[in-house]
Amino acid sequence: MFRSWYDQQDEKTEFWLEFQVMHDGLELAPDNDDNTSTTTNNNAKFTLFAALPTELRLKIWECLIQPRIVIAACLDSRFQDEKRAQLARRPKRPPVPVLLHVNHESRALALRHYEPAFAWKIPHRLLGPDTGVLPASRDARVWFNFRRDALFLLGELEPYDQHGFNSPMVYFLRRADTTRVRHVACAFEELHLSLYEADQVFGSLFHVIDMFPAARRLLITTTPRDAETRHLVLPAAENVVQKLWSAFMNETTCVTASLVERQILMIGEADLAGFVAAHND
Repeated sequence: MFRSWYDQQDEKTEFWLEFQVMHDGLELAPDNDDNTSTTTNNNAKFTLFAALPTELRLKIWECLIQPRIVIAACLDSRFQDEKRAQLARRPKRPPVPVLLHVNHESRALALRHYEPAFAWKIPHRLLGPDTGVLPASRDARVWFNFRRDALFLLGELEPYDQHGFNSPMVYFLRRADTTRVRHVACAFEELHLSLYEADQVFGSLFHVIDMFPAARRLLITTTPRDAETRHLVLPAAENVVQKLWSAFMNETTCVTASLVERQILMIGEADLAGFVAAHND
């Protein structure tokens, strides 16, 4: 069960971000055809690729540039086991795009699409006097395609230390990066709707939407586990999060129309990769 910060006031607190590629865009769709005759030549090799014209080779390489899903997880030293279990429930793919590994030609192409991103730094207010075992900042080490890839938020959205100080986890990231992200998603389980008041829940989402202005929508992803443990009916015919967001924002002053009107869409986490690929325009 989730434990909030005030249950652990006597524990030293440290926060940090970890990244994990959940989907690399290259997984094949399941083959539902029972006819196995079409798979007899799966081991055949094409040996003339190097002899193809350069323009054609580059077109083939570009087919491997597909939307990826990169998890940004905020971990809390007090709840490290729970947070690592969350990461373990998601697939883990190689962190570096395959094109960066093949040869000089593919790497040169990939470097026009991918770049190191998401340097982070823990805000001073969350750095206690005993903090120092874990890094408080990291340089940009995550390969990311800002035009195609999606950032998936997991872990503590509103981390609190043992003294009650807090700072939204999206503020750990550089705004120069977050303003370029076109696809952003958040796990439904991180909203903790059964524990927190709506103002606190949507206060967290306010910061997410504010930090990712290039994203047309915020995706809230749900899993069968949410239906089992959080009494969420799947699929959600009525977008309860969008309705609550609209009500919350209508009672808030000094916000722009773009924040009020930002779409919040609930989808199944298993459908996230397909949704991002279909909306890569």
